[in-house]
Amino acid sequence: MGTFASAVKSAVLAAVLVGPAAVAGVAPAAATAPSEATPPYVFVPPIVGLPYVGSELTLGITQFQKCKTEEAPNGFILEWLSNGVPLPTERQGEFLTLTPEDRGNRISMNVHTTCETPRVFHSRETRPVAASNRAMGWTGRGNFELLGRTDDGDLVLYPRTYEPNWVYWGPGMELLQFPSSWDEPRVVGTGWNIFNIVFSPGDFDGDGHNDVLGRDSTGNLHLYPGDGEGGWLAPSQVGAGWNIFDSIVGPGDFDGDGINDVLARDRQGKLHLYPGDGEGGWLAPSQVGSGWQIFDKIIAAGDTTGDGTADIFARDRNGILFQYPTDGQGGWSTPSRVGHGWDEMPEISSAGPFIKSYNISRSDLLAYNRDGNLYSYANLGVEGDYSLFNQGQIGNGWNIFSSLI
Repeated sequence: MGTFASAVKSAVLAAVLVGPAAVAGVAPAAATAPSEATPPYVFVPPIVGLPYVGSELTLGITQFQKCKTEEAPNGFILEWLSNGVPLPTERQGEFLTLTPEDRGNRISMNVHTTCETPRVFHSRETRPVAASNRAMGWTGRGNFELLGRTDDGDLVLYPRTYEPNWVYWGPGMELLQFPSSWDEPRVVGTGWNIFNIVFSPGDFDGDGHNDVLGRDSTGNLHLYPGDGEGGWLAPSQVGAGWNIFDSIVGPGDFDGDGINDVLARDRQGKLHLYPGDGEGGWLAPSQVGSGWQIFDKIIAAGDTTGDGTADIFARDRNGILFQYPTDGQGGWSTPSRVGHGWDEMPEISSAGPFIKSYNISRSDLLAYNRDGNLYSYANLGVEGDYSLFNQGQIGNGWNIFSSLI
């Protein structure tokens, strides 16, 4: 088994098995007579999916093949809870799609087995559900999807489909993964070359669908609300004077309020936070960095460390890539150097996890080289050089695009 797969398997087992074997370095307590036998482990049901509006959640692992019935073909019945309270009957089922009404709530599940001796297992709660971010895609399915803009101004959507696949993970246990494949691309806009910067903040107006922002040559900022089906609603202007900035990106929720924000760098290298108000407008901006003029590219990568906070990558003019994790409260955690040679990549972007699986909530980086070959890079959360794992080539001919969104 490869290094990446081994790391994933170790993380899965550590998360679902809680008991003596999972605790190290603890001295034994004085012997006492237990009132009842202690099980060798406690099963904690893992949830597949990200806690963002538009995401689809489900159970990520099963051990209940012997409990299968006609009513419960997987051997269990799921009960979804929000802040500890069961959701309405119409929202119960094998999958739960998060809606704008879930924002700020913590989701958990009860797993009711259908064995001869029924049991109920309780999952941990998710982080508070945040606004739909870039990883939720454009077609309302919570999928890793890409938009590419050509020099001629065409906007091309690459939808992506995930198919559930139970993978053998050990005796009596399977892991749910969602391998993905590209759907047929389609043009979803023309004339986008009137903008010199186009990016996505995720859901900016609070309707649960991801949006796009574009800056024109006079510095006006325009909002194109997504319709949740890969198209657009009527645009509107949401800012002016943005031509003082030479780089603008949408990191997602930068300050931890559950609402998506925008980061902009001025020509003196100062980095400014423009918090969204969740309704297509702005709260008061603030400066959150300086010295960023040393970078020729700033990448809003989403959550690449799995800690629930947005992360930023930046490439300097020597081709060295750095990761700047955020602290989830409008500040920064310790940055690290990722690697060199990234000047070979004309475009670096991110659109969420390439493969959805339990405990793989980290967004991947994407980059295409001068030949147009597109590669996916997983972040294993290891500090220091070369923490990105090259998952291989996932496409070709991508150098027809001036930018990925």
